Amino acid sequence: MQKLAHTKIIATIGPSTWDDGVLLEMIDNGLQMARINASFADFNELERVSEQFRRIAPKVAIMLDTMGHKIRVTGFEEERVLKEEDKIVLIPETKTESPAGTIQITYPDLHKYVNKNNKILIDDGNIVLVVEGIKAKEVHCKVKIGGVLKKRKTVNVPNVHLDFPTLPEKDVHDIRYAVEHNFDYIAASFIRNVEDVEAVRKEMGETDTKLIAKIEDTEGVEKFDEILEVVDGIMVARGDMGVELPLEVVPIKQKQFIQKCRMAGKLVIVATQMLESMRENHRPTRAEVSDVANAVMDGTDAMMLSAESSTGKYPLEAVTVMNTIAKEAEKALKPQAVTGRTDASEETDAMCSTLVHLVETLGLKGIVVISQTGKTVRSISRHRLKVPIWNVSNNVKLIRQTSLFRGVVGIYVKQIETDRDKLTAKVAEIVYSQGLLDINDKIAIISGSSIKKKKLNSILEIAQVKDLLD
Repeated sequence: MQKLAHTKIIATIGPSTWDDGVLLEMIDNGLQMARINASFADFNELERVSEQFRRIAPKVAIMLDTMGHKIRVTGFEEERVLKEEDKIVLIPETKTESPAGTIQITYPDLHKYVNKNNKILIDDGNIVLVVEGIKAKEVHCKVKIGGVLKKRKTVNVPNVHLDFPTLPEKDVHDIRYAVEHNFDYIAASFIRNVEDVEAVRKEMGETDTKLIAKIEDTEGVEKFDEILEVVDGIMVARGDMGVELPLEVVPIKQKQFIQKCRMAGKLVIVATQMLESMRENHRPTRAEVSDVANAVMDGTDAMMLSAESSTGKYPLEAVTVMNTIAKEAEKALKPQAVTGRTDASEETDAMCSTLVHLVETLGLKGIVVISQTGKTVRSISRHRLKVPIWNVSNNVKLIRQTSLFRGVVGIYVKQIETDRDKLTAKVAEIVYSQGLLDINDKIAIISGSSIKKKKLNSILEIAQVKDLLD
């Protein structure tokens, strides 16, 4: 019986998860990728955490999540209490402490873009300000909904287009580091359009590191289809999206985005507050359990833990609970065949679609894909089969990257045999020796063709394990 769910788990690494032992336990319980959040991690932490993972868990993928154009409050250390009807002035960031009645923000040009009666949301909308007027670079506001304001909390201005530089300097340095040090994924924050993607790609240069666009605001939602075409995956970042858009729209967008990603054969991640209460409690709420289960049933490839694993009290329990919920939800599902074209060939997509029927009618226990690009693996995975997809490659980075797709398990083979029969026998022996197959089980095997001067390059074969091991 498979221990881990087909749906993958990403965890943000922070003080709660810096210990080697905690990380190794999390990996045993389903952690598939480590996220380093550059909004809070300085360059030294970026370096330290990435080196730690390569040392203790070279098979686990690493993702840099860029800071992006996120506006934050600054200029004070002690938390402040903002009461309803209070007057407050937002001013550009300086090197001194904010005077009484003012709050510094990290976006110096806010006064150019907001108007009277615009709403300004702080700390994911927990505090709401209303603009009353502009004086020089000062934005004068009244507190509509008060609360406790802590340092470095986020600022959102819904329905107002703010002009940002192409990429913050910190993002440029972080992206270059991630590429130079062979990170598997870069998640780019606040992607609004194709031009934002191009700016990140330019800094990435020629690399096999994959790019994920985080969809977080109205512009990104409106340009989703265009963005999807030019990235390797999407993160449905529900935190800022839920501030920028009406809350009731977010679950609908989540379902739509997941379906579009699957049709294109591209990675899709659901993120933010999935088990938020587990920052303080060892058990999730019933609503959170439903949220995780629904993301699985929507068809996501992966789900992400944020503060639950970075600063929460129960990071290991959060991973374990998420894996348990996902396994149970997957039991209730049937394969979810989709249409649409991936970046594989038309013939490969058609062949992979037939597996939905073959797995069911022939009782196949798994699919072996001997892969050098990952295209076939992605084409199969999007149908959300209930059997594992074993991706065989001599490229460790490719294995880490494809293992984020739903149902995919990487198998590293140092030397890819030119003799196809020897290679398939070797792979069958590896899987069988791990207790994942019985001798009488049938599996599908997809590999390259041996036909010379071939234009199409895939063979699909059904075989019984005992025949492969003879």
